[in-house]
Amino acid sequence: MALFKRNDNKDQAAEDLAEDFVEDQAEDTSRDAISANAEDAPGEDSALDQPPTSRKRFGKSKPKRKPKRDLRGVVRIEELEQALADQDLDDIDPDAVVSMYMPKRRMERIGAALLRMDKLQKALVVLALAFGVLFALSFMQENMGNFTINLNRLELFRRGVAIADNGDFNNATARLAADAVDNGTNIAAEDLPDNLDDVDGSHNGKNYVAYTFYIRNAGKTDLGYSAKLKVVSASKGVEKAARVRVYRNGKPTTYAAAAADGNPEPNTEPFASKDVVTTISHANFRVGDVDKYTVVIWLDGDDPECVDKIIGGAVEFGFDFDSSETDDSSLFIKFVQDIADTLTGNDPISASGNEAPDYYKEHNVTWSNRRNQKNSPAGDGDK
Repeated sequence: MALFKRNDNKDQAAEDLAEDFVEDQAEDTSRDAISANAEDAPGEDSALDQPPTSRKRFGKSKPKRKPKRDLRGVVRIEELEQALADQDLDDIDPDAVVSMYMPKRRMERIGAALLRMDKLQKALVVLALAFGVLFALSFMQENMGNFTINLNRLELFRRGVAIADNGDFNNATARLAADAVDNGTNIAAEDLPDNLDDVDGSHNGKNYVAYTFYIRNAGKTDLGYSAKLKVVSASKGVEKAARVRVYRNGKPTTYAAAAADGNPEPNTEPFASKDVVTTISHANFRVGDVDKYTVVIWLDGDDPECVDKIIGGAVEFGFDFDSSETDDSSLFIKFVQDIADTLTGNDPISASGNEAPDYYKEHNVTWSNRRNQKNSPAGDGDK
């Protein structure tokens, strides 16, 4: 956008005029400082008798300009307006002329302010930024829920294995997250409802987490998978009083951390390790098979580790599914294979990688028509 209304000569004149004022102010300030020093300095009275250098007037020849980096004068708006009036440039906006110099001065002021900060102030600024980043990360983590299910995308998802929070596999994906329970307290196992394995998706109670999901093989080949249920994070020893019940195709098993004496808690299977609840393997997960899982988490009030010191603590679990076979081929080979599938129309995965592949030709694979059931279309039942 043009700064001025008139021709380029007037523009240049206004610009030179503003620069002249800056130089004049700098020279005046310098002379005043020299004069003041001369009056106070002994033996230098002769310097006061010298005639002062005549000041430059507008319209006359001007001395050689000083480098712009040495200009530190300040032009008052009133003086600039008067000068513009004297030069018959009254149609030029003084604010527009001054604005050409303000950005540099503003940046200089910011830089000078940063340089004036001592080490303590700089440390406080860095600390505040670090706390802000940590707060953002903790906020994101808190909103991800306290139970997640993750599927290996390269070894399972791209080969036709997917998970969903419903038996029809609508919106099948490679990652699911359960809703969290806030301000939950301990309960007894007898307080849990009897239909925990009959409701799909997230169906938490006031003091427990319950989540039901399905995993299917709608790929091209039979394969095996390994599922590891682990403690992702815990505080104040809450995991020692937690109970994790896993329904696999309708059969429940309850897990708990070992008691203080190393023995299993009553009616539970001990955690496999400090960070791993259990590992489930399915060696022959055939094309058309579907497995159903329900995970229930609560704090058991009958556990000796359920004491007041764990109040305010939290625990998060994760269920990770990976291929039980090792595929040593490189990512490049897998990429070339996917390109070949795309060119031949051999049911390639979607380019975005978010749409679950379904290679099963006979019918869509769901929980109701799965192959691994007693009355399945294949007629071979659970294996």
